[in-house]
Amino acid sequence: MQKSSRRINFATATHDELDEYGMQLLVWDAPELSVVLKGHLLIEQVIETLISQRMKHPDRFFGNQGVTFDLKTNLASALGVLPEPHFSAAKALNKIRNAYAHNEDHKLTFDELNSLKIRWIAIQKRAYAAACTKGVEEAARIAIIFLNWSFLKLLQKSSGPTTKQS
Repeated sequence: MQKSSRRINFATATHDELDEYGMQLLVWDAPELSVVLKGHLLIEQVIETLISQRMKHPDRFFGNQGVTFDLKTNLASALGVLPEPHFSAAKALNKIRNAYAHNEDHKLTFDELNSLKIRWIAIQKRAYAAACTKGVEEAARIAIIFLNWSFLKLLQKSSGPTTKQS
């Protein structure tokens, strides 16, 4: 199937044109989208956990289906559980996710991925540079893995190690 970024007029296109266009979007385009969406979900769960640890009745807040990622990041920042670098990176990730959600032609850029960096150490910088030589899909995978690790560290700091007791 030929890769293209053309928009299609759903009102005038034939069934075959719409089918080809749908296959283009669903199968061939944006393989990095999966890692962006999954990373977004993981980081959202970390943010929810950080907020919940500060609430007496978190179910009363999160039980509402209208709590957006943006609201969660703002609240976590206001509560002081989301440091500024994490706040900025979460906002950047949400912006990337929204770009995919609202623009079928969105193409992830290295600049967007660079906005996800939080105090990378030398080995992370080298791994990311190597991934960039392989393309945006591999760079996205590495950047979001590192971002996830950074957010997971916030959970360790907020609650310390946990042990299960039998």
